[in-house]
Amino acid sequence: MKRFFSGLRKKATTAAVKDDDRFGTGLWRHNRDRFIRAVDRYYTTAVALHESRDSGGSAISGAASAGSSDGSATAASAKDPIDVIVDGTHRLNALVDVVDDLTATLHSRHPVTGQVVPGPARQAVGDAPELLTKASSKVGEAVLAASMARSDGPSGRSIDSSAEATVRFITDAEELLGRAREILARVEAS
Repeated sequence: MKRFFSGLRKKATTAAVKDDDRFGTGLWRHNRDRFIRAVDRYYTTAVALHESRDSGGSAISGAASAGSSDGSATAASAKDPIDVIVDGTHRLNALVDVVDDLTATLHSRHPVTGQVVPGPARQAVGDAPELLTKASSKVGEAVLAASMARSDGPSGRSIDSSAEATVRFITDAEELLGRAREILARVEAS
């Protein structure tokens, strides 16, 4: 039995070394890992919501009610709010690839071993570190909104606003990463 687990450890160590080569061990890796942890938490929460609905949690299933206060339909009102939250996992999975590309390129152009970007590199990368951090925070806020849906649903409260919040926070993360990509394009052009 001990040999079985030691083989798994070697594989994990090999993957970690490859990640160290690709993303470094400093700030870029930290930003990437933080983003991925937030996406994992979102996924776990979305799966729990989906499973609670499928296991008979009728209090949190069913289509959302009509549109917003101004009469227009919202994203969450177009379909079941749980489906809206679960759909966020697909959008976030696409963003993981964006973060991987950003952090790998930043590490290859401006390797950072600590948590501070040195002056010349800071000039080149601009706000990219902050944008990556803010994008992770937005995903964290989406996790909180999905968690609110998970706690409000069984008590009979509407989860429409939580579903709408997850969409808004994921959109914010996409926009922040888009801005970071613009900075990256300037870094690669120089």
